[in-house]
Amino acid sequence: MNCATKKSSPIQWRISAIIVICAEILFLAGCNYILPASYIIEGPPKAPASFELPSKRTVVIVDDKVNRMPRVALRIVIGDSVGTELLENSVVPETISTRDAVALIRRMDTASKPVSIQRICESLGAEQVVYVEVDEFNLVGGREESGPEAVALVKVLDITNGSRLWPTVGSTAVQSSLQDINPSLITTSAGRREIEDKLAAKLGEDVAKLFYAHARRELGGRLGVKK
Repeated sequence: MNCATKKSSPIQWRISAIIVICAEILFLAGCNYILPASYIIEGPPKAPASFELPSKRTVVIVDDKVNRMPRVALRIVIGDSVGTELLENSVVPETISTRDAVALIRRMDTASKPVSIQRICESLGAEQVVYVEVDEFNLVGGREESGPEAVALVKVLDITNGSRLWPTVGSTAVQSSLQDINPSLITTSAGRREIEDKLAAKLGEDVAKLFYAHARRELGGRLGVKK
């Protein structure tokens, strides 16, 4: 009897090769590194929002009472970064330009009679405010590791009824840092401005993450939020 040999199709050969390669990877990695199917399909677990913002017209006001930042423009960078993240993640339906808020504050605020947040927001037509107070802004390294670092204190206020929404007392601190920054940048004014802009934008992103579910920090990384 003639026995014909059945040839494998190119597709079957590719599938077999992939299975072998995956098996080798898992064998070399060891049992401790085998990921659950849910992780592979859905991705890493997400950190939940710390607070769910009401769906209202929102303004982000960035305050720097003790002039931690060298430029007023950095307030706008932080505020716009927060607002952009909130809109892109469908947290709120509309945000008001932080540039408009800064311009209004500078026009209305005086040393003898500081303008209130309530009045600023009412003038802008905002229904709620994410109030960000810069507590630290350091280009040459923080307390725990080298590298530019910033800290902001955040709270949310309802303007329509003049109440505090979150947290119930005090403020929530958000800590941000930049990694792998070229040290030579700090030696020039243009380089320092570049670092300042990046750090301000990163701080804004981390503030916005308080209000929507997001990927958890990388292993070995730093917590973005501290209470």
